[in-house]
Amino acid sequence: MPMSGGGGGGTMPMSSPAVREGVVAQTPMAISPPDSVLVDAKMTMPSLGAGGAEDMAPVLKFNSFGDFAGLLYHSPHSVVYEEELYPTALHLFEARKFLYHRPDLADRIRQCERVEEVTALSEELGEFVQRDWSNVALRTMDDVLYLKFLQHSDLRTLLLDTYPTDLVYVEPGDPFWGDGAGIGMNELGRSLVRVRERLHVGGMGSMFPP
Repeated sequence: MPMSGGGGGGTMPMSSPAVREGVVAQTPMAISPPDSVLVDAKMTMPSLGAGGAEDMAPVLKFNSFGDFAGLLYHSPHSVVYEEELYPTALHLFEARKFLYHRPDLADRIRQCERVEEVTALSEELGEFVQRDWSNVALRTMDDVLYLKFLQHSDLRTLLLDTYPTDLVYVEPGDPFWGDGAGIGMNELGRSLVRVRERLHVGGMGSMFPP
């Protein structure tokens, strides 16, 4: 499902990397991409060396079903930020659009019971979104996911054990956060790879600067 910000079930840690392809979700969860980003660009995987195909990392594909559903931004794992509990990472990501200048709107999003309501409400409040959101959206997703994996040890193990695979969110209907049926940008997968590295080295980085 496209994200204006993402649901999966339980997760099982993997003891070693594996190349898997999830079943395509029938009802995708999607969040809208930053306005300044073209969503029809062809997805390219990060370059991992100059030696050709033999130097490329294997690819792990995931979606809302299967062992890796917990990697999604809308999986049912709460995130605590500034002493407030957000039901999912998606709740925090969408609330972040309003958190510092319209905390009342951010709190409305935080209190949504279903992830679908989060996306709908965020779109409804679009005129109040932080002005520079398109400049900070990807960094914010990194921060939100970092908090999620930092606070859930089982998910942290799940993500770290995917190393060194590239991660691809299989979602045909989402060409920004997902693979867009092979022509998408896979920004969620890219974000997860960055977060995995961040967890590995133990760095904090920026956490939602005003």
